[in-house]
Amino acid sequence: MKRNTLLLSAALVVSALGGASAQRGGPPGRGGPPGGRCAMTADSLTDAQKAHVRSLADAFTQAHTAQLDSLRAIMQAASAARQAGQTPEQVRAIMEQGRAINESLTPARKEFHDNVVKLLTQAQVDAGCIPPAPGGPPGGRRGGPPPPSER
Repeated sequence: MKRNTLLLSAALVVSALGGASAQRGGPPGRGGPPGGRCAMTADSLTDAQKAHVRSLADAFTQAHTAQLDSLRAIMQAASAARQAGQTPEQVRAIMEQGRAINESLTPARKEFHDNVVKLLTQAQVDAGCIPPAPGGPPGGRRGGPPPPSER
């Protein structure tokens, strides 16, 4: 139960940061934005790749504005409840409202991911330079490199 709540929390927090900021770059290994570990390395995305990822992110954001706005509102309500001193159970109940919305975005996030992978070189994919869909959880996996792509 706690694991699901943490996953939902992470998704909601990221959705609040969302928008079309899929590829801003940042220092590798410093907790920067997704894809930041590849910034300023040989595996960095080219300007053309960044522009294409931005256009995919913009299209995703436009197509799913209502869902992303709803997730953002739920996250803000949970944050306000936490600041108002409500119990963790009450905050979890608020955040639980976003589960169905978040799950409904899963196929669209996978499609975004697959389209981005098609733009990248195998070295970029292997290095984990895959930006996540706007409003989604950070890309990559903890504890290891990304799974092999099916190109």
